[in-house]
Amino acid sequence: MDHEEDAQGAMTTPAVPGAAHDAEPLLPRNDWRSVLVRLVISLVFLALLFWRLPDVSLSEVVPDLRASTFGWVAVAVLVHVAAYALQTLRWATVSETLGNPLPFRRLFSHLLAGEFVSNALPTSFGGDVVRVVRQGRDTGDFADAFASTAIERLSGWIVLPLISTVALLAEPDHLGLGSATAVALTINGITVAALLTILWVAGHERGAGRLIGVGGWRRYLGAVHLGVVAFRSHPGRVVQLLVRGLGFQVMQCASVYAAARALELPEVTLLAAMAFFPPAAIAQNLPLALGGLGVREAAFVLFFGALGVADGSAIALGLLVYLVFVVASLAGAPSFAFGRGRRPDAVAGHG
Repeated sequence: MDHEEDAQGAMTTPAVPGAAHDAEPLLPRNDWRSVLVRLVISLVFLALLFWRLPDVSLSEVVPDLRASTFGWVAVAVLVHVAAYALQTLRWATVSETLGNPLPFRRLFSHLLAGEFVSNALPTSFGGDVVRVVRQGRDTGDFADAFASTAIERLSGWIVLPLISTVALLAEPDHLGLGSATAVALTINGITVAALLTILWVAGHERGAGRLIGVGGWRRYLGAVHLGVVAFRSHPGRVVQLLVRGLGFQVMQCASVYAAARALELPEVTLLAAMAFFPPAAIAQNLPLALGGLGVREAAFVLFFGALGVADGSAIALGLLVYLVFVVASLAGAPSFAFGRGRRPDAVAGHG
């Protein structure tokens, strides 16, 4: 879930030229110190988790693997890969609305490359940077490329708390799980408040409109402003964007459900996955741990433990979900190696 970064890596600003069609944009250099720090944080989180749960044994975290396990793991991976297609359609809606559409296969290739970088490679920059650079090479407009990825990600964050809240309300038992319910609703509420604030600030021409092209978070707000202005002229596409985003995130939850079936955890129903995976995904996307390791597992212990899942099994599910995301993202290895963005005239020539 995507991770939502999707999964997913944090949205960062690539060091690429803003409007130079002829310049060859490059990915930023990998900061191995940053990677090492995030890896250490992940190991610390996991160590603290095991320290707080002294009764958890290694055999619980590494379950017995059988044919049925591999079958459900395969289902989880395939569902996750299929979800990438819906995410691409979501991205296509944004790109078309911003006036820089690309063929589905080009966007799909760039998205797969980005997911491969986010989930399978130890890099200090997220896969979204790869997407921006490659789409920018294709269209010649790096400002719109950055805006399209920013808006596509933002739309995913919007539906995550919606899915969780609806799933919580659909199952009365989920509302009576004490701290698990309270934490899930709190994360959902904070996320909605933060997103509404971003959209409100970005919707004002006098403020956010002046931030287009500057650095850091101000550049992000400027990019969101471009999207808000564009979608105001195409309100029907807002619905299309959200519907495709809902489909993508529900498929992510279905992938988690399949992973739970692989570990024979009947407590984790599809509705439970829809209720509690979104807030866990939001938490794991904080730019702290590498791949969300430790954060996701702690969230699963809290949320699914409240449903009766043993602590060790909840940790095992978190690790298996991470493995599923990594394996699914390997589908992007060829795109990362060979699917670099091309000049706008080359893309047009290939339709």
